[in-house]
Amino acid sequence: MLDFIKSMVRRDKQQWCGVCLFELNPTAKSLPSDVGERWEYAFAESDDREFRFTDLVKSSERGCSRCTAFIRAFKTLEIEFHEATWNPYVNSPGSPLLEITTADGTKQNLEICCSDASLDKPVLFADEPPSPHAALCRGYKLSRSTGDEKSLSQAAAWLAACRDSHGECQAYDATFVPTRLLYLGKEQADCQFLELVENLEHAVPYAALSHRWTQETPTKSLLATNMLDRKQNGMPLSSLPEMMQDAVSVLRRLGIEYVWIDCLCIVQDDKEDWKREASLMASIYKNADITIAASWCDKVGQRLFRDHSAPHESGVDVAEIGGQSIFIRRRKPHFSWMGDESYWFGQATTEDPELEWPTLTRGWVYQEQLLSRRMLHFTRNELVWECLEATQCECGWLDNNNVRHQGATGSYKRGTSDKSWVEVIKEYAKRPLTVATDRLPALGGIAKTTAVAKGYGTEEYLCGLWENELESTLFWYLTEPPRGPRPNPQIPTWSWASVDGDKECWQTSLEGIEFLGSDVKYASGSDPFLGDVVSGTLTLAGHVVPGIIHHGQDWTKTLEAMRDATDTSHLLISERGTDYGLHICGQFTTFNPDYSLDLPGNDYVSSSSQVFCLLFGRTTSSEMDPEDEGTAGEGTETVRANLLVLRRTSENPPRYERIGVNECSIELDTFLSQSERYQLTLV
Repeated sequence: MLDFIKSMVRRDKQQWCGVCLFELNPTAKSLPSDVGERWEYAFAESDDREFRFTDLVKSSERGCSRCTAFIRAFKTLEIEFHEATWNPYVNSPGSPLLEITTADGTKQNLEICCSDASLDKPVLFADEPPSPHAALCRGYKLSRSTGDEKSLSQAAAWLAACRDSHGECQAYDATFVPTRLLYLGKEQADCQFLELVENLEHAVPYAALSHRWTQETPTKSLLATNMLDRKQNGMPLSSLPEMMQDAVSVLRRLGIEYVWIDCLCIVQDDKEDWKREASLMASIYKNADITIAASWCDKVGQRLFRDHSAPHESGVDVAEIGGQSIFIRRRKPHFSWMGDESYWFGQATTEDPELEWPTLTRGWVYQEQLLSRRMLHFTRNELVWECLEATQCECGWLDNNNVRHQGATGSYKRGTSDKSWVEVIKEYAKRPLTVATDRLPALGGIAKTTAVAKGYGTEEYLCGLWENELESTLFWYLTEPPRGPRPNPQIPTWSWASVDGDKECWQTSLEGIEFLGSDVKYASGSDPFLGDVVSGTLTLAGHVVPGIIHHGQDWTKTLEAMRDATDTSHLLISERGTDYGLHICGQFTTFNPDYSLDLPGNDYVSSSSQVFCLLFGRTTSSEMDPEDEGTAGEGTETVRANLLVLRRTSENPPRYERIGVNECSIELDTFLSQSERYQLTLV
């Protein structure tokens, strides 16, 4: 490998510091760790390069000016570390970084940046002249605040570029206008009042605000009692929360004269007005010229803007080479659309989404983010731009990853029509709501947009599921322990929306399931997409075996008895073993409840209750006999059943509710040998 690299690069008498990986200044003494000719040789035997803080100090003392600059930079950044690793990510996904490990084992990622660094290839393969550093990436120094002129000029540039050149981001319906808007005045006006306008006769460009309600929001909301005054006299800008005042200043800077804000444009104490306006959510966000997202704001008195000019938050210069300023900084967190908002292309981070972008973790905001064609996020550290054709940030990290990960489309914004309903369920289900009964209403805009895009009828929407997609979505399961009781008894138990928590959907072929029909009734005159459910049933047929569930002390005693006995079947552990047990087919197994079955209330299920297990899928696994390892032996193949656990709620007519899932425990042949085929109606 070393000979191959040497053949690719020019030969000269350059020498590179084995610690900082910059070219060593001629007056510095050499160390055994230094690299001759080009720094690429440092990676001839490994994809990364490790060093300790003591190595950095030793290199500085021998005269390496770059190592001296790094020591000063770490002091400014308030970083004390034990060891560090340069990783240029030459042969694997990821942008270049310096990973440091502190004495207590905590890891942090830093970047060494230059505004002129190459975007299209790892620096190891850069054309002449060679890159000044192995882990250099494209990056920009941030302004002092997300509200200063530099940041807002960048936002204006992003918006102008999108308007001019992004065909996918144009208005869906140029004639649409919301029922009510707030008029901000002419461009960059200094008007101290906002005018509430209603039923405009012609469409106007408008923005929307995506924000998280706080205790202050209801006190500022539009009510039947103050609507006339606001229409006649306007609303003092100073009476708005500071976050909203900042949003107004941003929109005036962008030249947008109207804005839609939910709490100020929907009459909050008028149920009929709320229903009517909520049914328009999809159109409101899809047709907004831009949505301003207060993504880091979740507290009373919080500003939209944040000052991040403290030295330890900023980039620190370490070199200037060929007119290029090179600086080091902490890597900023960046959310993605991969289901985990703190996921960095294969590297899970320690960043807390509730700290970095709490608004994006909320249920209502999911559809606002998904439906908006353009969104400008104000985060703790920088502005982030999202539209249907680009995702960009002030610091430049997304520029690197847009190029180096062109196949990672799941990480960036896509339109509703480009997402499967399974993806929507997974991304939305985990997000909490202040009001539990909002679970379906907060998804209504996405559901309505999906219906139009896929040609689905309103009657095909079944409490968060689509009738012709039941095979891929009905058999959902929690990927975490249950969070408590069922939050909304109105939603049928077969719907994923009936319980809280992260969810996945079974994604393989079903086993013996036949869908026979559904019947969902909504409140009179209610929009089905708002989820005002009165009742809902789903009828299907499949293979069923009765069983007994156990929990609490009953389950503990059962486990103790099994451990003491010598002739009792061994316990079968499902993939997500829990504190709940199931006795079926003469065997004991754990199972995963949809909610906490043992809490007092209408949904309480007593231990030793009879349940019915419905087969819905199979899982096949292979195991090699240890004695056959290293041989061509075929091993043992096991096929196990995947079961819905149901409880009968009425005898005449027979009705069943879903209470949990058992995965990969009971062998399929064992189950089928004891099963009978039934028609079941789930409620």
